Amino acid sequence: MSDCCSRNNDDKNQKIDLDNLDGLICYCFKKSKKELFEAVKNGEENLIVDDIKSKMKNPGCFCETANPSGKCCLSDVQAFVKAAQKL
Repeated sequence: MSDCCSRNNDDKNQKIDLDNLDGLICYCFKKSKKELFEAVKNGEENLIVDDIKSKMKNPGCFCETANPSGKCCLSDVQAFVKAAQKL
């Protein structure tokens, strides 16, 4: 796992725009917001989250350079799932 993912990137004030599902939510492993939203609607979000976590271990992530925010994508993924589950 990359160093960025070992730091606490939990942003409790993070805003997720569920009206705009364009683009990626996980830049390292090319998971889209739309794909994740559909998975949440179908109760299958753990499949995507587990896949990301597995790939973070091997082959490893590179969030610092892939994610425009420069932080771990997993925190964005988890915040997105929580927001989508409330709908």
